[in-house]
Amino acid sequence: MNKFGFIVHPIDFQTFYGHLGPLGKLLKILPSSISTKFNISMPPRILSSYDKIRFLDGEISGEVVTLPLMPIQIASLGEEKVLGLIRKGIDLCAKRGAQIVGLGGFTSVVGNEGEVLSKRVSVPLTSGNTLTSSLALDGIYKAAYVMGLSLHEATVAVIGATGDIGSICTKILSNKVRKLNIAARNEQKLNEFASNMKKYGSADVEVFKYAKDAVKNADIVLSATSSVTTIIEPSSLKSGAIVCDVAIPANIAKEVAVLRDDILVFEGGLAKLPYYGDVLNEAVKDLLPKNSMYGCLAEAMVLALEGRFEPFSIGRGNITENKIEEIKSMASRQGIVVSDFFCGYRMFTEKDIEDIRKNAQKNKEKAYAAQR
Repeated sequence: MNKFGFIVHPIDFQTFYGHLGPLGKLLKILPSSISTKFNISMPPRILSSYDKIRFLDGEISGEVVTLPLMPIQIASLGEEKVLGLIRKGIDLCAKRGAQIVGLGGFTSVVGNEGEVLSKRVSVPLTSGNTLTSSLALDGIYKAAYVMGLSLHEATVAVIGATGDIGSICTKILSNKVRKLNIAARNEQKLNEFASNMKKYGSADVEVFKYAKDAVKNADIVLSATSSVTTIIEPSSLKSGAIVCDVAIPANIAKEVAVLRDDILVFEGGLAKLPYYGDVLNEAVKDLLPKNSMYGCLAEAMVLALEGRFEPFSIGRGNITENKIEEIKSMASRQGIVVSDFFCGYRMFTEKDIEDIRKNAQKNKEKAYAAQR
């Protein structure tokens, strides 16, 4: 039976304590400042082991290893220190028999999207960005359908458009939508990317310096940044908008789902597995999205199932449309599809979505009446 490994990290103190089991319960009663200093010196540890996970066309085993660092620590500690800690986690997976190791969350960003680490370890690595991109796009298409929105007439804002996920999604959407509003931190790189997109796709492309301006009139928003803070506030969004947040941790406050009852906001890049119960044990039941699996982890599983022990999604700018189709085909063969809409620790029901549509329509009617 083929075996995968996967490196994760906590996204906040709640998940940090959960990753540590009994030790987490002890640290939970201490001030967070103490926990933050303590966790930097902690080695990676096994979070969950799987003897058998079933899929439609095979079975695999695997290990999920946690790196007890917060996103802000991974982003701010010296790169070599972080790479060293991630490597220890990879070595632990390899020692346990993993034939391919996936890098989750911020661990996939360090060292040029995993490229540096891939040259230092003996086992193939993957960031999971290809399947995550595919699932994010499928989520957008599905959301547009249930919200009654025509993609061909839509304005789409992509935040983090020059990143690995943002760039391939922008490229694919550039031939499916009317207009693209793109934003990213590096203005020079963003302008160069915009020029390429204007030549590649049929959509009008406009560059924005600030995310809040890019999303203001957008029908669909895709947030795919590696920021550790919220970059879009509820008040910036158009009534009836669709918001797909791919980032971990989420860049769009989960409060949007509570404060705006006229917007469909969901966490993108999530997968639904055919036998989800095989993954859901005590160690991870409170850490995974409800009834869903992170796309980055699902990609490592798919590659293990298919015996594709290779750096499928490693290095910046290596995701192509062909690779998107290839990983989607492999995932579909194993019964892995895009998840139901999830945000704020809850799944959206059909009634929830119907209510969002009705609330958005009421707001449009009020706005029209006010203009008369």
